[in-house]
Formats: sequence, C-alpha cells, structure tokens
Amino acid sequence: MKAYIKWMSGALAVLLAFLVVYLKLNPPLVSEGQGYIVKDPGVVTVELQNEGIHKVNLTGIVVNDGNRPEMVRMGVSRTSALIGIFAVEEEMEGVSFHSIDAYAIEPVLSREEVIQLEDVNDRSTIRHYGVVVRHDERIDSVRVKYTYFGIPFVKEIKIERLE
Repeated sequence: MKAYIKWMSGALAVLLAFLVVYLKLNPPLVSEGQGYIVKDPGVVTVELQNEGIHKVNLTGIVVNDGNRPEMVRMGVSRTSALIGIFAVEEEMEGVSFHSIDAYAIEPVLSREEVIQLEDVNDRSTIRHYGVVVRHDERIDSVRVKYTYFGIPFVKEIKIERLE
C-alpha cells in the first residue's frame, strides 16, 4: 500500500510539472492592440485578452526597463467599444476605468456569445479589457504581471509607434 501511495504521489508530481511547463509555454494573456497619444508619448493603452479557460488576475504593471508608471487603470467595456485612446480622451457609454485588481480578466467570449449579448442588448457582461498607463517619459514597452491558476506570468508588450 505504501508503494502505491508513493507511486501515485510521484505520478501526480510529474503531471503537475507537465501542466506548469505547458502553461508557461502557452501563456493565456495576449494583446491584440495598443494605442498612444502622439502629443503625449507617456500615455498608452493596451488591449488584453484571456485566451485561456480560467480567469487571469493582474498583479502589476511596469514600463520600459522596469519603471513604475505614474498611473495605471484597468479599462473594461460592456459594449463593442475597445479600450483605446479614444476611450481615455472622452467618456464613453459602457466603458469604465478601475484599479488593476478590481476585475479578473475572464476568458474571451466566443463569437456566438457576443452575438447573443448584442441581440438582447446585455450591458452587464464585460466584453473587452485593457489598461491605460501614464508615465512621466515616453513609454516604449509595458510589462504586465499576472497570475493564472495561481502561477505567476509576465507579458511584455512593445509599443509600436508610427513616426
């Protein structure tokens, strides 16, 4: 019986190790877009999507070479509007900004789910997530720290500018 318990414990440990390696090789958080203000290179927005099966919790954001930004806010949209610079510059219906730990980023909705939300005019479900970052100097990269199933991850996002 003791051998069986040792064997099961070992198998479970190996399975857990494979799971962690798989998750590290396939992180769930992706960024499909970003925005910036030409006149103020210290302000950027980054859209975030969770392509996993479980919620993502943001734990921190730094810019450039690990500098702490002046301000970071999580934007959530309960409409089809994305979290972009336009949402920062003027108030938009269905878009609101909060501390980065106010909401977990839920897995991305399927196309069918989005169509169904539109059909019933549902404004309670969050459809898009993003962050707005302000720093006292030009932002060239944003590093998003987060957890997924309690495992820490870091997503580096380079800010691509047309100049």
